[in-house]
Amino acid sequence: MTQSERLAALEQRLGDHEARCEERLGEIKASSASTLRAVEGLKSRSWGVVAALLAWALAQVWSANATRIGRLETPRPEAARTIDIAAH
Repeated sequence: MTQSERLAALEQRLGDHEARCEERLGEIKASSASTLRAVEGLKSRSWGVVAALLAWALAQVWSANATRIGRLETPRPEAARTIDIAAH
């Protein structure tokens, strides 16, 4: 094999290698873009879950306060009042 043939074979191998690298780089870019879109979707969904949990917690607090206020507004039986007065 002559020097020019070896050089031509080497250039061919280098060209093939660069083509494979470009193809792989394109696949990596597509994969990373897909992963980024998935992560963005998860972020927006997680904010939705956070908002739902906050709304649920506020509803629990509101319900507990409404029940407590309802008990405070309900007149107590006479027996409970006399025991309460006797305790003081």
